[in-house]
Amino acid sequence: MASKFTAGMKNVVEVLNQMWDAFAAGPFNALPLTGGALTGPLTSTSTITVTRTGTAGIIEQLALLTNSGGAGISGTAIRFGYPGTNGYGSRIVGAGDPTGSSAGYTAFETGTGGGASGYPEVARITETGAVLIGAKTLENSGQLDLLQVHGPMRISSPVSSGAFIMAAGYRNSPSFLLYGGDGGTFNQPSAVMYLTKAEVTARSISANGTVNTGGNDYAEYIPKSACCAAVAKGQIVGITAENTIADQWSPAVMFAIKSTAPSFVGGDTWSSGLGPRPQPQAGSVPTPPARRDDVIEQQPLPGTEPQEYLDVVTPGDTDAEWSEKQTAYAAALAAHAAAAQHDAEAMATFEAALEVERQKVDRIAIAGRVPVNVMGARPGDYIVPVQDGEGIAGIAVHADDITMAQYRRAVGRVISIEPDGRAYVMVKAV
Repeated sequence: MASKFTAGMKNVVEVLNQMWDAFAAGPFNALPLTGGALTGPLTSTSTITVTRTGTAGIIEQLALLTNSGGAGISGTAIRFGYPGTNGYGSRIVGAGDPTGSSAGYTAFETGTGGGASGYPEVARITETGAVLIGAKTLENSGQLDLLQVHGPMRISSPVSSGAFIMAAGYRNSPSFLLYGGDGGTFNQPSAVMYLTKAEVTARSISANGTVNTGGNDYAEYIPKSACCAAVAKGQIVGITAENTIADQWSPAVMFAIKSTAPSFVGGDTWSSGLGPRPQPQAGSVPTPPARRDDVIEQQPLPGTEPQEYLDVVTPGDTDAEWSEKQTAYAAALAAHAAAAQHDAEAMATFEAALEVERQKVDRIAIAGRVPVNVMGARPGDYIVPVQDGEGIAGIAVHADDITMAQYRRAVGRVISIEPDGRAYVMVKAV
């Protein structure tokens, strides 16, 4: 400025006007001092950054553009976030160079290091629409979850039966693969996970390792005969010629034990006649409306030099408009409550019908180890069914004393004695 202004000079206004004309010619007019839009290229290695101090002294930063000095923009196009207390809390989201390998949008977790290596990638949306989610181990914090989903989630893929849907695992070694099924009907009783089957092979699960469960025996659902009462766990029952369960001696052609803690259960089709389980129709709870406030914006006033600005008010909700919003919200809330009540009633009706059908079947141990309701046995004994009035009981027979007829009728051989005195047996194959 000293070279422009000297003591006693008379053309101060002329020089000031020259400076104004130069400034107005740009590129400095790209960022008006009050409002306006950012225009014009960055012609040198530079960064335009907006930083402000937010609530409680938190520095909120918005980096608009970063130019490497070469052709185009090869650095950060846009990013925002605020630093945490340990150097890892800041989130930076950027749109990479669409002509390079970083096309798409990427989320980074800032580290203590500088440069690109200091920002480990945690998520990316690629230019093809793929969503990649990763995780990193923080200092003294253990391993972060690879993916957290709060609330219901649906992954849909328009593939045919047997076509690939998704994989999960370490890098290129998947631990889990999911392929399309034929959309078969799920079993209706409540469960944690439901699976359909492959259309060609009818398989639902193919495991390369063991399948470990907390149960001990393999059981199957078998229908009860019309005269069969409730069956207790470990009770000896008869199997009739009609392949039904009987708790009476006369109709039985063979004998078995009711399962106590099965590891696998077959024949789980007893509820198929009920149709599909009702699906909730109410949806999410309506969100309360927000009242729109007046918005004041400054717009340049034409024909003024230096530039002057005029306050332009965009009005918010009037009392009538706000009342209309509240009325609509109340109606939506009432409709949701009615739909939720309908969902609850439909589910209760279905569960009641499901329980009626469940009472018509029971799980019978076919193989494995089960407790049986017989006292006084010793390890090595056979458990032999005997008639008890019109019902069925069991006795323990020593291996040296058992007859061929008793052996053929036996339901298992005693392994050990339970703490309550009952026999614990290995189910005998028929």
